[in-house]
Amino acid sequence: MHPNSFLQSLWRTQILDQVFVAMSFDPRFNDRFYGVIRPAIEDQPLAGRQITAFRVDNSKSGDSILTEIISGIAHSRLVLADVSIVDEGRFTQEPVRNSNVMYEVGIALACRTPSEVLLIRDDTKKFLFDVSTIPHMLIDFTDKERAILELRSALEDRLKETKHLHDARVQMLARTMTQDELRILRALATLEPDQARDLSIKALGQLSAPDARGVDGLLNKGCIRSIAVNAESGSLFYALTPFGRILVAEIETLLATVTPEPLE
Repeated sequence: MHPNSFLQSLWRTQILDQVFVAMSFDPRFNDRFYGVIRPAIEDQPLAGRQITAFRVDNSKSGDSILTEIISGIAHSRLVLADVSIVDEGRFTQEPVRNSNVMYEVGIALACRTPSEVLLIRDDTKKFLFDVSTIPHMLIDFTDKERAILELRSALEDRLKETKHLHDARVQMLARTMTQDELRILRALATLEPDQARDLSIKALGQLSAPDARGVDGLLNKGCIRSIAVNAESGSLFYALTPFGRILVAEIETLLATVTPEPLE
């Protein structure tokens, strides 16, 4: 699946407790993944969460691996990319960095905030101009204990920063909710996480115009998602997304001031 198609339709419905690791699959890099990167992520909780290191299996091919890469970048809490030199240029003697990793870095920088992406490398040679301004850190992978501590500290800082940004985003969105959106949120919030409600979007004729705008607004904000279509009635079922449930908890005091009308 093309990255744009994926990010337009499927991304960020849920954030997983994992760090997406982009790095070369050259055997020379295995020791740093298993000896430094994975222990730094998994051996102790990060920002109060037990996080796993997610590295896409390079045995897959074609659309399958591309979709898994994009999904991992979109749904992980952080993206960690090892952009260390993999070779010297055959003709120019310029340092060469893994092209697949840089491709993944490009996707990450396009869809994630700067605090959610961390670049690491083990060299001080000329860096790529396009990412030279992106925060990155030097790591001496030969000193494993120190490398683990330094990397864990950097990841911890980024997780804390992203939490602050996430909380700020939720608060800002809560202040911009319309009464129609609040009423629909409150109605859906009474459902269990595995339940959905029929909002009869066959022609939007069964909803008032404000209700219809409320549904569209919540869809665009990523607060609700469509589940399935009833083949007989053409009705579409909706449920809160994980982000929608977080938003409901944040604006509970606002919802308490709204008296929802029944959704038939």
